[in-house]
Amino acid sequence: MAWAFEKEANQEKEPAKPLGLRRLITRPCEGESDLRTWMQDRLQEIRDQEHDRLVLWLPVGFAFGAGATCSVRADDPALIWVLLTCLALGLWFFCAVVAQKVLPIVLSKGLFGLGLMALFAAACLGGGAAGLLRAEAAKAPRVSDVKMPFIVTGYVEQIDRTQRGSWRAKLLVESMSRTRPEATPPYLRIALAEDEPPKPGQKVICRAILRPPPGPVVPGAYDHARRAWFQGLGGVGYASTPCRAVAADAKLSQSIRFRLALWRAQAARSIVEATKSDGGGFLAAITTGDRAWLAEDDVEALQASGLSHVISVSGLHVGLLGGLIFFVVWKLVALLPIVALRLDARKVAALVALCGTGAYCVFTGAEAPAVRAFIMSAIAFGAILLNRKAISMRGLAIAAICVLVALPESAIDPGFQMSFLATAALVALWEIWERRREGAPELSWLQRAAMWLVGAAATSVVAGLATAPISAATFGRVSVWSLPANLMAAPVLDFWVAPFSVLAAILAPLDFDDWAWQVAAAGLGVTLKIAHMIAALPGANASIAWTSTTAPVILILAILWLTLWRSWLRFLSVVGIIAGLAIWAFSPKPVAWIAPEGRAILATPHGGSASLCRTSGGRFDATRLVDKAGLRQQEAARILPEGEHRFLRNCRLGEGDWDARYVYAGRGRGVLSIGLDGKAYAFGRGDIPNGALLMRDGWRLYFYPAPPRRGPWARQVAETELAEPSAEPLFLNREE
Repeated sequence: MAWAFEKEANQEKEPAKPLGLRRLITRPCEGESDLRTWMQDRLQEIRDQEHDRLVLWLPVGFAFGAGATCSVRADDPALIWVLLTCLALGLWFFCAVVAQKVLPIVLSKGLFGLGLMALFAAACLGGGAAGLLRAEAAKAPRVSDVKMPFIVTGYVEQIDRTQRGSWRAKLLVESMSRTRPEATPPYLRIALAEDEPPKPGQKVICRAILRPPPGPVVPGAYDHARRAWFQGLGGVGYASTPCRAVAADAKLSQSIRFRLALWRAQAARSIVEATKSDGGGFLAAITTGDRAWLAEDDVEALQASGLSHVISVSGLHVGLLGGLIFFVVWKLVALLPIVALRLDARKVAALVALCGTGAYCVFTGAEAPAVRAFIMSAIAFGAILLNRKAISMRGLAIAAICVLVALPESAIDPGFQMSFLATAALVALWEIWERRREGAPELSWLQRAAMWLVGAAATSVVAGLATAPISAATFGRVSVWSLPANLMAAPVLDFWVAPFSVLAAILAPLDFDDWAWQVAAAGLGVTLKIAHMIAALPGANASIAWTSTTAPVILILAILWLTLWRSWLRFLSVVGIIAGLAIWAFSPKPVAWIAPEGRAILATPHGGSASLCRTSGGRFDATRLVDKAGLRQQEAARILPEGEHRFLRNCRLGEGDWDARYVYAGRGRGVLSIGLDGKAYAFGRGDIPNGALLMRDGWRLYFYPAPPRRGPWARQVAETELAEPSAEPLFLNREE
């Protein structure tokens, strides 16, 4: 199918028309023809190298559209976005058809460019429509913000731990006291009061204090209520008394899911009991996805050292497992002539590896990172089955589209963003390496070992730089020593932990797996020692100042520009990187973090120690402020000691040009008073419902309240919508 301008090139050229006016200067400028030739060569180079890369920007447009409607445009009607998507697709189809029939080359190229822009607009609008439709499909009841306990009956679906180390359960709700059946939330997450948690799939009755999932604690913070909306989580809280187990059978579909969760929990417990070492909980987390046995100080050390990506079952684990299965099966099939002569050993290995990674994804709970990794590995193994390149940017684009179509809310999930940015950077690095190695001689074993070390360092640096803007904006910290940490941990994980973990899983049905788990746990114990050693270095886990979403978005676009293009166009990303870093560096910095309704205020003066004031009911908000500010564990323990819950009347904080304190209002309540610019401002109930920041811009201080939240997850739930008079008792104990 030839375009109009290609047809015109084959026709005879028409004689040039005489110019109506003569040029006033007939002498040509020096170097004019050379410059024009150079520009034509560069444009031809772009067309040759980038003609098949334009399609890679469609997932980017889809992600930005889905992210917009899952955040700032969440209240828009979905029908309008669907109609605009259809119009954009119609315009693209019209331009694609007409451009092939128009003879003038300029008009044909113009229609072709307009069609590309219409297709990208359709991707953006389609992502927005998908986000709105997904939000409407996830609509479910939520609990009201009442201070009275509920009697909750439901099935335990998942068990994990809170930050304090207590057990927490995700319940599939069957009934709730004082609540109509149609207003009962599908899921609840409750912190348990017992020392030994119930098993997944067990039916329990709990007396719990519940509230809606919390929103962002300050402007720009992560919105837990939005994530809970898409998960069907209608409330969070804690059980005031130990829950009571009830004998009951779940439905068939639920029983299968509960059985998998029970197997996962039992596998994690058996690994911990078999190893009895520091790496046992770590091993249970990376093999089963159950983090309940991982110590909090180990998590802090892994985050500070830049090894936290090892915890989550994601691309590293699925890639190692799939690659190991593929390599072993490939070599075993090649050793069997009766099979190798009739079947392609690589295709057999790819099929077995695909089934193995799929089963592993389901076993670990099919969390979003694991699902993304499985889709990417499925595309890679599928490419082998179809005689295509296993590692390609198009495969990554297909994986991104598959995830975004199924879960559009992933576009604003930091895990999704970091996963695909890191993978895009690594695939771009692989493409550069592949082009350089074309026609080169085979490497010796020594050269391969050296290249493995260089490759490990390069992948660590590239992935770390690609995900640094999101990590800094989301968690407020950057791991300075992540490169040496990953270089030291990579051989342990690749050649020690991974092989023995797979071997232990193979030997588990034979009940001969304890020794293999112990060996793998010993390797992870070495990894934890590396993490603690790196975390103790000066400058580790450096805090990054708060910034608006402008700088991270610019940096993300610059990274995408750098990775998706192949020609010299990629170097224009330097402009975006410099602009994003400049905006980040010169943006105002917060000196005080104020929780919703002023329940807590945290001061983080430049060059000084942090200080905190809060009301009696503001401990949870204070904890979230400490996490958002990126304070170290020791400093957080100093300003927020365990067991301290009461309201401190004489608590004051501030600097020379501002101060803050609570004016006691009785019953442990306080009105937040802030002195600024010689004036005092009081914030009562309803004044700052979504939190605020006190910002310093050079010498100037100003108050920055959070803008109104958008989306169905931000709307208040009326108490009359859920609560009903009931004669059910609000007392529950073991003897009931």
